[in-house]
Parts: sequence; structure tokens; C-alpha cells
Amino acid sequence: MGPGGLDEAVGRVAARHGKQHVGLVVAAVTSAGARSVVPAGHVCVPDGPAPRADTLFEIGSVTKVFTALLLAEAVTRGELSLDTPLGDLLPQVAVPTRDGAVITVEHLATHTSGLPNNPMSLPAAVWAQWKARNGDPWETIDRAGLLTALGDTTLRRTPGTGRIAYSNLGVGVLGHALVTAAAHRDFGELVRARICDPLGMSDTVLLPDREQAEREAVGHRRRRRTTGHWEVAGLPGAGALRSTATDMLTFLHAQLRPEDTPLGPAIALTHPERRPGKRLGIGLGWLRVPMRGDHVLLWHNGGTGGFRAFAGFVPSSGVGAVALANDLRSVDRAGLDLLTALSS
Repeated sequence: MGPGGLDEAVGRVAARHGKQHVGLVVAAVTSAGARSVVPAGHVCVPDGPAPRADTLFEIGSVTKVFTALLLAEAVTRGELSLDTPLGDLLPQVAVPTRDGAVITVEHLATHTSGLPNNPMSLPAAVWAQWKARNGDPWETIDRAGLLTALGDTTLRRTPGTGRIAYSNLGVGVLGHALVTAAAHRDFGELVRARICDPLGMSDTVLLPDREQAEREAVGHRRRRRTTGHWEVAGLPGAGALRSTATDMLTFLHAQLRPEDTPLGPAIALTHPERRPGKRLGIGLGWLRVPMRGDHVLLWHNGGTGGFRAFAGFVPSSGVGAVALANDLRSVDRAGLDLLTALSS
């Protein structure tokens, strides 16, 4: 597809979905390197400027594919294997087991560990959701609190068996385990050193610096009321990154052409299906869905208290798409519509 056709497809999707959002950025990249970015709306109501390709958005659980890539990169370095037990990396924690089976790092990256979704009880989760109207519901959970929650957990199923059961707790723990294995200071430093610097992504961060903060979109909850940012400090590997359309297109181009990047073997390790499902399978981090014409979509979405994100790519078609919004309306349909159009 030529640049003109790419621009037309992205513009059409942005026009169709832009009116539903406070602000929206729709973007696409091809394996040949062509890019298109189309913004709509505002970075803040009622009359803020339009978002840009370098506007920072919270990407929520799209962070999980970065965490999975860190795992794959650690495997290619020989620091651990996919079968490494979690307990070997966090010896200070009595990691739960079931039926004699231990949780491995692969189980965490494929949501097959048996861990629950969240590291808090139902009453605490309800309170956190209420609090999310005005701020970060995870702010009371630090690393120590997360590991305490892990040790106190009873597994719902035997690790490595059963269906995919999404777990923020599991991927949050994986992030801390990888930091320990790599002997780095924190998750943000590890992402920068092992993913962002090698790929040339300067705006994918846990916390923005002063200049980046000036380019941040403002999050909006229901009725277009503004809300604060989420830091997700206790489980950054599950959902704490912020990024831009520009950086996310760089990341997706690397997925389409891993052999052209310093992370080729690690990226390639994240793509194959490791746990099939009737409608949804999973690689390392990437969710996998069949499309028409024997194509397969690899994707992930994310959401925080005032943002929504989608990133996906179709390897056989050589196309990737990003949709970022600063409100609570899902952008999945925008991303899927664009990838369907580009893959037809």
C-alpha cells in the first residue's frame, strides 16, 4: 500500500471515531516503513489544542507486551528460561503452588499462572474503583505490598492448565522478577535500557520529565470530567507506561521487521501461540485472534482512569495500527477497523 492509500485509510477511521472521544490519535505503519498519523479532538476539554504524534498518553495494559518482551530478551541473554520458577527469582516470597506445580515466568506472561486478576480483596477492589474517579486506585500498593499479596494468594487453578485467565497481579509480579534478574534499579530503567534505547523510542516512560509533561494529554472520565494520572507504582509491569503514537509505531514496525532490529530474536520469541483458545490465543504478552483470509492479528489494549489504548499488527499483511484516546471510551474498534481495512 502506498502512502496515499495509508493516509486515506487512517484518515477515514479517525474521522469515523474521532467525534466519540475527547481526543484521539489514530496511526498506522507498514513493514516497508510507511507511516501515517491522524489526530482528532483535544488534549483537554473544552478547547485544548489537538493531540499530535508526540502527545503522551497512558497506555495501560499495553505495557504488558513490553514486559513480555523484557522476558523474551532476558531469555535470549541467557539470564533465565521460560521454565524458570518464579520462586527462583523472588526467594523472599513463599510463592503459592497447586497440585505440586510451580508458577513459571512463562505462566505469568501467558496468564496461565492461576493467580487472580488483582492483588486486592473484593472490598478493596470496589473501594479502588470508586477512588479511580479522582485518582490512581493502585497508589496504596507498592512493591512490598504486591509481593505480600502474592504470598497470601491461593491459586485458582493449577499453573499451566486451564484457560487463559487475565491477571494484572501476575504480570505485575513478572515485572518485579525481571528487574531482579537483570539487577536493574527499577522497571522504568529496564524498559529504557533494553527496549526503548535499542529501538529508538525516547517518549515511552513511566514518569515523564518536565518537557514530556508539557506534551501529555489530560485524562477524562465520564461526562468529560478531567482526572489525574495513574502511576501504578506497585505493579508497573502490568500497566504503568506512557507513550506516543510515534513511539508506538516504532514499536510495531519492530514487530513487523524484527530481523532489522537489535531485539530480533527476543521479538520473534513473543509472537508464536503458546496457549490456544477457541476465540483468543496468546503468545508472550500478545493476544492472538484469527482474521479473514488466514491472517492472524496480534494485539493488546489498555485502559486507565482517563485513557484508552490499542496496539496491534498483522504479520502476514505487514501492517500495524495504534489508537490512543484521553477518555474512557474504548478505541479497540478504531484499531480493528483500521487493521481490517489495511489487511483486505
